[in-house]
Amino acid sequence: METPGARLTSLDALRGLDMLIIMGVDALVYALYPVSGGGEAWKFIREQMGHVPWEGLRLYDCVFPLFVFMSGMAMCFSHLRRIDAPLGKTLRHLWGRALALVLLGFLVNGNISWDLSTMRCASVLGLIGLSGALAGTFTLLCGGRMLPNLALAGLILCGVGVAQQLGGDYTPGGCFNARVDALLCPGALHSGSYDPEGPFCIISATALSLLGYCAGRLFLNIERGPLRVSTMLVCGLILLAGGWCLPCIKGIWTPGFVLCCAGISAILMAIFHLVIDVLGLVRWCLPLRVVGLNALAIYILTHLISFPMLTNRMLGGTWALFLTPEWQRVANAAAALLLAWWLCWFLYRKRVFIKL
Repeated sequence: METPGARLTSLDALRGLDMLIIMGVDALVYALYPVSGGGEAWKFIREQMGHVPWEGLRLYDCVFPLFVFMSGMAMCFSHLRRIDAPLGKTLRHLWGRALALVLLGFLVNGNISWDLSTMRCASVLGLIGLSGALAGTFTLLCGGRMLPNLALAGLILCGVGVAQQLGGDYTPGGCFNARVDALLCPGALHSGSYDPEGPFCIISATALSLLGYCAGRLFLNIERGPLRVSTMLVCGLILLAGGWCLPCIKGIWTPGFVLCCAGISAILMAIFHLVIDVLGLVRWCLPLRVVGLNALAIYILTHLISFPMLTNRMLGGTWALFLTPEWQRVANAAAALLLAWWLCWFLYRKRVFIKL
């Protein structure tokens, strides 16, 4: 395993894979479906590239929570690098980063009009920043110990579960989150009656970030690589099994959803750690690391720049000369994904890593 001051290669690679799905793998899968013959296998893959309507779980539902989990893990290593820094300075960094992500979230959402009848204030980036700051504050105050963080994550999920059970009916309009968002979330709500990145979801995400932090502590506390991997796998399976027994609704971040995503994240992290860090098979993951090292930058750029529109403007006429309309969509989706990846590669080669 790498030293605490170094980067964890498997973490960067998994983050890159997660980001690739958002960058265009999802669009490529949708484009490939019509030319694939429409078999059951492709139908299943296509379904996994979209959100479940309400209750349940698909691969795409785990993309964003995986970022939250990995942010918690990265925070564990980041705190070690700041171990000699004054507490106040580290807290200012945490909350300054959270504020910056909230503001960037406004930009990603759309026009910053300050007209709260149309402008959405809650955002993916805001949830990541605020949940990370809340989790980071507690980890610093308790000295970075794992058990207090694990206990707090459990208490948060129990509290969220009780509130959602007693204060709502698990429907989009009648859930407890909708009531909280109506009172505390300014601006337009993403889903009309509730927002999946609203204040109460931030609390749930804080528990997920704390579980990610605990996973990072496991990595540091266990010296032997195989034992580290097996422990993560067992913990992931336990979390997944526990979450599957509870209501799993992404839109309101129920405890069941958080536990399922934590379990899947831990299992994926164990697999990547085994292959890359323990077995030393590193070269294959460079295309993923290129993206993972600049995940924030490319996430923002894919929301500010339409890469499919750009590649269609440059190459759409060429596609039309040789390809049917269905294959034109496949070619353009692939070209847009490659263009976004090339931008990450360019930044990587120039040693430019944009972080907060």
